[in-house]
Amino acid sequence: MYTVQKIDALKTPLVNKFYASYSVRGRANKQDSAWVVYSNMQIVAACRVQQKSNFLFLSTVFVSPEHRNKGLAKQLISTVVKQQSAVLYTFAYKNIAALYCGIGFSQVLTYTPELKALFDIYAHRDIVALKSP
Repeated sequence: MYTVQKIDALKTPLVNKFYASYSVRGRANKQDSAWVVYSNMQIVAACRVQQKSNFLFLSTVFVSPEHRNKGLAKQLISTVVKQQSAVLYTFAYKNIAALYCGIGFSQVLTYTPELKALFDIYAHRDIVALKSP
């Protein structure tokens, strides 16, 4: 059985340990809202919501390989979106953008200067900027 929950800031190192065990680049800090999927008390998926200067940014969505293709990313992202009071932006690899669109995300057509500056840093990774419903 899988459960999705936002974890307490004091448990942020557990998310980073999970990411590190799979060589995931992103690292959560205590200012981020870290969300996880647990299976038998073990983290099997995680993501984080960063508070930028004037927007929220979903990043570092990762599901462990042995738990993929079970709908966990969709469950995790959907839960996170439902808990936000503001629009949530993310950059998705083009090959998985349909996952986000299936949840209700749409492509960003107008960039704020801050979002554009962040996008330009990652644009070489074949990504698309999306926003939550």
